[in-house]
Parts: sequence; C-alpha cells; structure tokens
Amino acid sequence: MYSPASEPAAAAPASPEVDAAEPGAPAEVIREAESTTRQRVLQLVVEEGPISAAALGDQLQLTAAAVRRHLDAMTEQGILEVKNVTTRRRGAGRPSRRYVVSQRGQRTMGDDYLGLVKTALGLLEEGPAAPEAEISAAAGLAREYFSDFERRWEPELSAIEDLDARTERLSELFNEAGFAGFTRLVGRDNPLLAMQSTQLCQGHCPIREIAAAHPVFCEEETDMISRLLDVDVRRLSTQAAGAHVCTTHVPVGREKLAAEQRARAAASAEAELQISAADGATHQSRKVSGGRKRIVISPRQQERLS
Repeated sequence: MYSPASEPAAAAPASPEVDAAEPGAPAEVIREAESTTRQRVLQLVVEEGPISAAALGDQLQLTAAAVRRHLDAMTEQGILEVKNVTTRRRGAGRPSRRYVVSQRGQRTMGDDYLGLVKTALGLLEEGPAAPEAEISAAAGLAREYFSDFERRWEPELSAIEDLDARTERLSELFNEAGFAGFTRLVGRDNPLLAMQSTQLCQGHCPIREIAAAHPVFCEEETDMISRLLDVDVRRLSTQAAGAHVCTTHVPVGREKLAAEQRARAAASAEAELQISAADGATHQSRKVSGGRKRIVISPRQQERLS
C-alpha cells in the first residue's frame, strides 16, 4: 500500500485548517496528521475513483482547499491523475475534474510479483509430471497462485451462511491481502428482490501487469470468488483490461429469491406428504371396517322392486 511517509517534505506544506493537529503543535505532529489525512484521501480515490474534490471533501469532512492541496501534491508526484468528465447537467460547459490512481500510483501501492515468482519456480521444479502439465503454463501458474488464497480463506467463509455477510468478509480478506477490497450495494431500494446485488470491488491489483498479458489470471480469480461465495458471479471490469477498479457482480437478491422459492417448495411438499398420510390413514380405516359401500335406493325404485 502506498505510504505518504516517502513523499518529499516540501510537497505538502502544513496547514492547520485540515488535519487533526492543534494550532501550535510540534512539526512532527503536524506531519503525522497530514500523512494520515493523505492516506484517507488516497484510500477514497482508490475505492471511489473517478471522484471529484468536492465529493472527497464531503466524505472526509474537509474543506475543498484542504482536499485540493493533498490532491495537487499526489498529482504532481504522479500518484494520481485527473480525468475530465462532462455530465449532462453540465452540458457543454467546463468538464468536471475527477481523480483516479495512476499506473505509477498502482505500482507505488505494491506488487506481489515475489510470491508469483516463487510459485512459478516451484512449478518449474516439478517438471513435466506436474498436475498442470496438460494446460498452459500461465493457466497452471494462475490456478496455483489463487489456490493459496482459497485454501486459507475457504474454512472461514464456508462457515458464514448469509451471502451478504460472506461477500463483505471476502472483501475484507482481499483488503488484508493488498487488493484494496471493498463492496458496493446495488439496487437495495428496488422492490424486486432479484434486482438487488452487491459489487465486490478491488481498488488495487498486485499482479495487474501479468494479468494484462495473461487474462487467465482474471478468469481464475473470478472462478475462485465464485467458489468461495458458493454462487455464480460475473466480472464487470478488471484493471488488467484498463479499468480503475476490478468489479465482480454478486447476485445477492437473486440467490435470496431462489432460497425463498426453495423454502416454499419444501413447505408445500411437506404439506402434501401430510395430506397423503392422512388420506392413507382414512383409506386404511375403511378397509378395516370391511370396505362396504352404502347404497341409497329411492322410493320409486323400491316400488318397482316390490
């Protein structure tokens, strides 16, 4: 993860209006407060980018000037870059400035090539007899790389029954592993349950350059997410393909609806079994009584028979 402590001291002069340091505080306290604020700004850009300075200020409860000072410093250092966005409301006027993490910023936040290289060397040492010998080297490496995460995370996630809670915990595990994981709730105010979903997002990809050259890494990661959540998911975007955030669609509402339908079907089947059992008991009692049928004869029929 990117650490503002490595920035030149002159990049961001202290300003008492932004950070938590009290007026007259020692320089070390001011620098520490500014570093913490800059980390918060960067984290929000990772999660919400492209995002405007005004939106950042609203979420962080900072003045626009304070936010722009941090944004300008990180833009000058190449950690962030500006995207000019024109919305319908703004029409043909001046485009809105939105901030995203640059390629350099992604590299600064850290890569996981060391772990990937170790995995590759292990596969090479196994030679032709390796289980992945029949598939391409990239696919075998991708599968082995993500299988390590799956082995560590599966026991905890399998114990969480609620899909929403399981997705949220997976985002936290991704975050702890350096993928800047977070979730976005979609359509939760929609009365149609099937339209409600969750987006599992990753603001940083530690192996994005390899994944860009070998998309099978994104495919293997998507398959792992599907197995860990025990539901079919769909990849909406990846950083390897040029997006700023990797986004995976999790059909939470559809799964809840299917669970409700299964519960109703099970209850209906149980009710039918109970009715059948009751009918069987009545039929049995009739057999015990001799199975005789009662015949009703009308008065006219009685006259004819007499």
